[in-house]
Amino acid sequence: MMIISTIQKFSLFLLSFCRLSLTHKLATILSAIFLSKKSKKYSVSCKNLKACYPEQPQDWIEEKAKKSLIEYAKAMIEAPFIYRQAEKNLDKLIENVHSENLIKEAIEENKGVIFMTPHHGSWEMSGLYAASKIKTFTMYKPLRNKILDDFVFKGRETKGSSLVETDNSGVKKLLKALRENYGVGILPDHTPKINQGVMSNFFGVPVNTTTLIYKLSRKNKIPIIYLFAERLNNGKGFDIHVGRVEEEFYKLDEKEAADFLNHIIEILVNKNVYQYLWSYERFRNRSEVNESIYN
Repeated sequence: MMIISTIQKFSLFLLSFCRLSLTHKLATILSAIFLSKKSKKYSVSCKNLKACYPEQPQDWIEEKAKKSLIEYAKAMIEAPFIYRQAEKNLDKLIENVHSENLIKEAIEENKGVIFMTPHHGSWEMSGLYAASKIKTFTMYKPLRNKILDDFVFKGRETKGSSLVETDNSGVKKLLKALRENYGVGILPDHTPKINQGVMSNFFGVPVNTTTLIYKLSRKNKIPIIYLFAERLNNGKGFDIHVGRVEEEFYKLDEKEAADFLNHIIEILVNKNVYQYLWSYERFRNRSEVNESIYN
């Protein structure tokens, strides 16, 4: 066990010095080996894509699934370098920021800010970028691998972000952070436990959706910023896309709000279909749907 632990630590250390161009080439090779058509993640990716894009032919589904898994591998392997770069100068990894003024304006309202960062592009980069603008609190579920858990935990706190528990005590800390005019980061496409979300639709498919953003924001109309760090070709870095949820969101009920946010994610995904995390079983824990698409 000690030998394995040493190898894992040394591998993470080496990756932290590998530039994006190199880590992305390595990710392409590793995805072909470990994320082939025989893998569960490939199967889940195809099923998700087929459910969301039923009109597309099978070869399109398989192509996007393959590309998505390469992007997933890039997200995993590039993280050590991104964490290390964040300690020095995160801006060196950013080519362009679109509508950056929306973040500044939201912060100046002095209500706190909710950052909505779906599993699209580099969500690690999105989170670190948000934390570079305002101290941010984000929910975090510990990983099973202790070495990876320690590494990711420290990496995500690089820019001053604080990680909180994924339970009621964590929610209380998020509310406190907003009252103190800090930022809160939330993954809007994380599937809640059964009966803990609200049934909505994602690309026309019934999906159990978190209501946390709605509950945190509605009373005081907390500004909601959505972020997408688009991964550029050839390791050239990232383009950060920024948007703000419109005022009408705060007038909606819980179900309508979930539909509203899912539609925003759909728009982001359609811009770069293959950069979405299609290997995640988002269509599970659905209390009102008897049949699973993953059978």
